[in-house]
This record gives sequence, C-alpha cells and structure tokens, in this order.
Amino acid sequence: MSDLLWNLLFGLPDQRPGGLLLSVLSAVAAGVAAVLVGLVYATVCVARPAISLCLQAPLAILRGTPLLLLIFALAQVTGLPLVLTGFLALTLYSLSHVGETLRSYLAAYPRGLREQARLLTLSPVQEWLRLRVPWTFRRSVDALGTHWVSLLKDTGALTILGIGELTTVARMLGEHATTSRWALVLGTASALYLAAVLVLMRLLAFLKVRLTGREAQLT
Repeated sequence: MSDLLWNLLFGLPDQRPGGLLLSVLSAVAAGVAAVLVGLVYATVCVARPAISLCLQAPLAILRGTPLLLLIFALAQVTGLPLVLTGFLALTLYSLSHVGETLRSYLAAYPRGLREQARLLTLSPVQEWLRLRVPWTFRRSVDALGTHWVSLLKDTGALTILGIGELTTVARMLGEHATTSRWALVLGTASALYLAAVLVLMRLLAFLKVRLTGREAQLT
C-alpha cells in the first residue's frame, strides 16, 4: 500500500516526477503563466478596444478546442518534447479562459475608483497596481477559482501517474490485478486529487478574504 501511495503521489520509479506532484506543479506553473500573460492581454484590450477583437478571436478558438486535441496539435506542429508540449498546451488553454475573464472585469473598472486615483495623484502605473489589478482580481476570483479547479482536474487527466505511466499501470493491472486492486488504485487516486482540489478551494477562499481586506483599506 505504501508503494502504491508513493507512486500515485510521485510517479513510477522510472517516470518521476509524476502522479499528483506533476499534476500540481503543471497546474500551478500554467496557471501563473496564464495570469501574467492574461493581465497583459486584458490591459491591451482595454487600452486599445479597436484591436481587441483580433486578440479575442484566437482565444475563443482555443476555448473551444479540447485540451487533448490541443496537445496533439502542438506536438505535431512544434515538435517539442512531450513535457514542454503539455505545459504549452495547458498555458494556452488556461490563458484562453483567464485572459477573457480578466479582460471583462478590467473593462468594468468603476469610474469612482478612477476619480479616487486622481485625488490621490496616482500615476497610471500606480493606479494599475494599487487599484485596478486588486479590484479586478477581487471581482474575478470566483470565476478564476472555478477555472483553476478545472485546470487541476485537466492536468490530472494528463499526468495522473504520467501519460506514459497511465498505459503502464493499466497493462500491469490488466495482467495480474484483481478487481479489488483496480478499485484500490482508482479510489486512492480519486481521494488524492479530491484532497488537492479541496486544498486549492481553501487557498482561493483565503485569497478572496485577503483581497477583500486590501480593497477595504484602499477605499
């Protein structure tokens, strides 16, 4: 049982990192990259509405593309190693959701806060950092949280025991495992990913409280 848990958490001996560790690392890295690029995308779209449609159209196509299909397409087009292809696909997939969410909320930035920025003699950069970005994150954290939970599940589908490990484990279980062994593996994996999702949800709730407190101080 200890070997099973270890493999589910960190991957099979010849394919590490893997399992839940690789899922979490992939989700965090892709999520952070998508937020950073998404802020740039949202800022450009709000500052230059005339060109926003040219930027929104590709992201709309990405949002409608299944993640696995996106990975296969990038693998064929770029020729990158599987790890880099998977990370690039996750980042683009996440950006297609995060970027549009941030853009919609950044565009709804209230006039009252703009007036407050002028009264405080804030520069455009200071207003963006101290007022616009915190306000946007505060309003969008629920939508972003829903996406991040989905992203973690998607990385689980790709990296649970690793892409290569998934076929390896399936073959091993099919050769000499009983039905109870299958149930044990799947049940344990489900429990681990459920725990990761619950931790993520708690972190999002904490982030929302912190952003709310920061906004109250600024206003």
